[in-house]
Amino acid sequence: MKLKISHHKLTDIINLKLGVYKPLIEFNSKDDFMEIVKNYKTKKKQFFPFPIYFDISSEVYRKVKKEKKLILYFKNTKVCVLKIKNFYKLNKFLIGKKIFKTNDKKHPGFKHFLNTNEYFIHAKIFDFNKKIMKKINFTNPNYIKNIILKKKIKTIAGFHTRNVPHKGHEWIHSFGLSKCDSLLVQPMIGQFRKNEYKDKFILKTNQYLINNVYKRKNVFFGLYNSYPKYGGPREALLHAIVRRNFGCSHFLIGRDHAGVKNYYKKYESQKICKKYEKYLGIKILTFNEPFLCNICKKIKNEKKHGCKKLSIKKISGTYIRSQILKKNLISKFMMRKEIFRMINKGSIIK
Repeated sequence: MKLKISHHKLTDIINLKLGVYKPLIEFNSKDDFMEIVKNYKTKKKQFFPFPIYFDISSEVYRKVKKEKKLILYFKNTKVCVLKIKNFYKLNKFLIGKKIFKTNDKKHPGFKHFLNTNEYFIHAKIFDFNKKIMKKINFTNPNYIKNIILKKKIKTIAGFHTRNVPHKGHEWIHSFGLSKCDSLLVQPMIGQFRKNEYKDKFILKTNQYLINNVYKRKNVFFGLYNSYPKYGGPREALLHAIVRRNFGCSHFLIGRDHAGVKNYYKKYESQKICKKYEKYLGIKILTFNEPFLCNICKKIKNEKKHGCKKLSIKKISGTYIRSQILKKNLISKFMMRKEIFRMINKGSIIK
């Protein structure tokens, strides 16, 4: 049976096929799904924090349950063949609560999971069409690994973002470079939620910062083409594994990594990544959130303040996006003028 798939499913397939989600190489069985949710590992005892699943509708299930094969297409281009091993159902409400630590239907990750189709499939990817890679922006992990090997890089910190860069991000970049030889700035594209930045603006502003501001031979750019799961601490673990599979030796985890609104504690993602660090295969770099000092107009963090008087302005992508939507100017101490000029109200998903 032929089936057209979404961009989200396409990126999951590519990430599985190219080793971005190693040790996973196929869509989860029910046993693996449940074990990952309960114990952060597969049935084979391999550490993995977040289920990677493929859901299908009841209509598709009725048509494919005997054939057990799906030929997948994205925008009329063949992607691959999925050979189905098993079909299964889940109690999505209970499992979603376990994954996202909430049953609030306003939580975008929990809501998205509840809205998945009725059936899930345990399936392996065959006949992958490499030409599909030309349809989307994607960085092959081997490309980054070859750079690391060629340049004989010993330590490289991975930086995850889904934002246009502000001065707080620049502070984190600098912190990463103080701990490692090199830095990989790797935005995640595939946004779908209202009031987030559009992908093209995330890409061009981060590339501008690296190519026109930093101009350093030890700062590299790559993409993580996926979509936000808004899984907070659990998703932070996944992001660490992704950077390990891109060849990073270290991963930067800041305030409320992969969080949304106030569903997770400020440094909850840091704590869980430190807790499971020995299973991740990558070292975790943590830090207190940077802020703008109103006295000296420099970006600092709580551990290294320096000024006699404490007067701070918090910096966040959420705050900056809200100001852009109101057509307000952003202080040059919060965001570089040349980057601010590259964005406008139209750079945000409505």
